[in-house]
Amino acid sequence: MLTKLNVLILGFIFLFVTPIMASTEDQSSDQSDLLIGSHVARVIVPKAIVYSDENLSSPLGYISNDKLITVGNPRKRNPELVPLVVYGRLAFIESKNIHFENESIEIISSKRGAPREHNIDIILAKPEEKLSENNSAYFYLHQFSAGMETENLVKNIDQSTKNHFTGFGISLFHRQPTGRAFYGAGYEYNGLSTSNVKFALYLLTPTVGYTPIRNPLFLVDLTLSLDFALSAQLSIQNTSQPSGFLWGPQLGARMILFPNQKYHAIGGIGYRSYKVLRMGELVDANGNKMSGITKIDGINLSIGFAFEI
Repeated sequence: MLTKLNVLILGFIFLFVTPIMASTEDQSSDQSDLLIGSHVARVIVPKAIVYSDENLSSPLGYISNDKLITVGNPRKRNPELVPLVVYGRLAFIESKNIHFENESIEIISSKRGAPREHNIDIILAKPEEKLSENNSAYFYLHQFSAGMETENLVKNIDQSTKNHFTGFGISLFHRQPTGRAFYGAGYEYNGLSTSNVKFALYLLTPTVGYTPIRNPLFLVDLTLSLDFALSAQLSIQNTSQPSGFLWGPQLGARMILFPNQKYHAIGGIGYRSYKVLRMGELVDANGNKMSGITKIDGINLSIGFAFEI
């Protein structure tokens, strides 16, 4: 009876000790990857994310393009990862984001011990707080509907069916490399022109956004901006009208191709709804009063490109 009990106890002990031994072996393997040989590598993407685990579920931050870092040998279990030292402990970076320098020159002998700790701990320290980093510039062309009131005005003056603004814009956005929320602001020029009607809007577009879909090929952004124009300039039959004030929301969705590269292609669709002040009543070249514009709303389409600053 005692012998059977001893066997049972030893069996339970074996069940608990085995995974602990395996874990210890894994840790030894982690250290040996760094001790056997170290290499100098160069970051070849705008933002190479560093993770604290091999499942890539706990990002620590990122290392900027063209930085030299010291890494260990590629992982045996996962050759797509290489280890490095961050904050005095083991971390991982994807091998596709780095390029090993000349092996004959850069391999560090194992006699010199583990690789030095690279100063990426400074680069990675709270990257979300560094407003001088993680920024992108967007340049785009767009077109949006001018609304029924503007369409009726153009039709009455010029018998034209033109009812949309065209223009261009530039925006700056700040987003964390691993975050989904972002914010920024931009400037736009929008114009509508016929033979006797000239309408120009100069807009400021403070924007917040969220990224629900993100992968190496593309990402999808949802945006909300509160646009305003301190000056909306309208001329009818060479007669300048009082400058108007315009404000309102703009909802949008855009797709950004190749988000992990320095340059991106962008395309978007959205909806604008603006309230127009001081332009409710207008006059023609003869001084006759006519109905003006109090609202501009319609679908917005855009296309352009962006790059990392």
